[in-house]
Amino acid sequence: MSTLLIDLGNTRLKWALAQSDATPLSQDFDHQGSLPKEAVLSIVDLCIDKAWAIEHIVCSSVISKEITSDIQCAFEKGFPKASWHQINGATLLDQVSTSYTDATQLGSDRRAMIIGAQALHPKKNLLIVGLGTASTIDLLTAKSHHHGGWILPGFSLMKEALASGTDRLPNGELNPNSHLSLSIGLDTLAAINQGVLASQIGAIEMAKKYAAKEGIPLDLIIVDGGNATQLIQDHYNNDLPIKQEANLVLKGLLAWQQSMINQ
Repeated sequence: MSTLLIDLGNTRLKWALAQSDATPLSQDFDHQGSLPKEAVLSIVDLCIDKAWAIEHIVCSSVISKEITSDIQCAFEKGFPKASWHQINGATLLDQVSTSYTDATQLGSDRRAMIIGAQALHPKKNLLIVGLGTASTIDLLTAKSHHHGGWILPGFSLMKEALASGTDRLPNGELNPNSHLSLSIGLDTLAAINQGVLASQIGAIEMAKKYAAKEGIPLDLIIVDGGNATQLIQDHYNNDLPIKQEANLVLKGLLAWQQSMINQ
């Protein structure tokens, strides 16, 4: 039997199929993919067409409750024997605590990334960086405690804000495979692209300084998301190991599912 993992993000639905109790967390998924936000309900048709024997559906959602509920209802009709589990900011607090004043207000995607990072790199002091529509930075200690984090606009949102808030600044596409530099931009578009990149790296550097001030010696920076490639290129001269961990939300969902099985 299989577990379907679903990451309902701001712009896309990412999914993966895993064996409920056999898929190693560090291993790539055999079946995975993504769908645009406008076509999220087609995930149910995809699973039916593939005739997958789905036992559990484990979901993280940061989009509207209405759309999330529509997907849950569609799965209940298409896979009536499958159980639905939806992660929230208070999930697994007994294993990974948090300093958040109200844990339920922590985004489910951030919570999944924290759980996944802790399972993949136990007893390590980590900066967990998510680079999607929004950028997030979370501090997780070797004692499995989440100290909180930061949220800032992602690459595209920053560029869109400049374009919409001014009359003449461009909003050119940022190729995720392009190699940007942190040198001074010599044309307006380059200045914007490099400024956006500098702001993201600057936030990470500030988080590193905060950890040092709190007496937390960092072991590793974990980066995931559509813009992660921009942060792990050679121009980022980092004094800490930095690792791109693809599908960290989905891996966190799998870690949660496996913890439920082992209870």
